[in-house]
Amino acid sequence: MEIYFFYIGLVLFLLSICMAFLLRKYLVRYTISLTSCIDAMLAAKENIEFDEENELLTSKIQVKFRQLYDVLNQQKEASIRDREQLEEIISDISHQIKTPMSNIKMYSDILKNRELTKEKQREFLGLVQLQIDKLESLIDSMIEMSQMEVGMISVLPKRQPLIKLIEEAVCGIAVKAEKKNMDISILCDERLMACYDLKWTTEALVNVLDNAVKYSDENGEIKISVLELGFFIKVQVTDNGKGIEEGNFTQIFKRFYREPEVQQVEGVGIGLFLAQEILKKQKGYVDVKSSPGRGSTFSLYLPFGE
Repeated sequence: MEIYFFYIGLVLFLLSICMAFLLRKYLVRYTISLTSCIDAMLAAKENIEFDEENELLTSKIQVKFRQLYDVLNQQKEASIRDREQLEEIISDISHQIKTPMSNIKMYSDILKNRELTKEKQREFLGLVQLQIDKLESLIDSMIEMSQMEVGMISVLPKRQPLIKLIEEAVCGIAVKAEKKNMDISILCDERLMACYDLKWTTEALVNVLDNAVKYSDENGEIKISVLELGFFIKVQVTDNGKGIEEGNFTQIFKRFYREPEVQQVEGVGIGLFLAQEILKKQKGYVDVKSSPGRGSTFSLYLPFGE
């Protein structure tokens, strides 16, 4: 009986040694595998091999490592994009502010260092005021643009009549249109509804209408029409102004972009950019159809809502 227990104990002892050896081998392989994964991640390798088919604990942890690696890569790429965007914004702001500031300095030097008649003094003071107004408008637009981009502005769309939007937007540009003796016609069924934020969508539409007034000649015409298109309501603004080259359709919605031939017209090139961002935040969009000398049609698409 004692010999029997001795052999059993010996077998169990040998099995324990084998199990310990196998466990150590497994742990070594496991450690090497995870270490290789971490080394590859630290080296920022684009293609890291993972054994997804193997159901062992090692492969499962490797898959989790890959998910973590992908998330970290996405965050890194987003950080790079944000930095590049910030650098671009700072460069644009610097360029935009530089011109009016230089002009103000130049006009001030002329007023200070030259003997001018009263009439000329008033003329240069008017030019200084014009540059100050431009600088103020630029700063206000840039603050608004920055707030929009970083999510500080809350756009809260709700289902409401379209006529409210049209009326408020037209009021926003009525004085400018009257100065150029422009006619504004509105075609909108008062029963039509859409889902939109009244304050910010009004600003988007005002920006589009302001361009229509700005780039049209005296005695021009602006037509505003509203159409129902299934899931969207289209607010269409048509003018008979100078028109836009087809190759610039995408460019005009970029921040600070202005067509070379309109540089002499007052503006900073932010209006259409803001209009597009406001529409995007409401799951809508804006597009344009135009040709040089034949006017433009800007269409704002707003969700129909429930």
